[in-house]
Amino acid sequence: MPPEPKASICPRTGTRTEACACGTCARRKRADDKYKTNTRDVLALLGMIAGYVDTHMDQPEAKRDWANVGDAVHLRDQLMTIVVGFAVQPDGEESLARRRIEEALCESDEDVAEALIDAL
Repeated sequence: MPPEPKASICPRTGTRTEACACGTCARRKRADDKYKTNTRDVLALLGMIAGYVDTHMDQPEAKRDWANVGDAVHLRDQLMTIVVGFAVQPDGEESLARRRIEEALCESDEDVAEALIDAL
């Protein structure tokens, strides 16, 4: 059996062509196909992040050190950037969106998910 072909990467965007929406790559597939491919990729990436959190950040308290804190802070900052992008209002004030998200994160564990949705 011949080996699987390597994934095709768009030379323009660096995105795999199945997901890329640049002018050249978008002509090769229907919008619905590109949407489904990107949705699949988003879910796979979220699953990878969840797995990372479960595996690497669930350290016993006795083994936690400042390197673990740095890892958690870095991941939180990266996710915050994404969430703030969703929360920016038409006025375009990222600082206000970030403030709303930070305030929502102050809620109790039971209420934080709803508070985050409200902050968007």
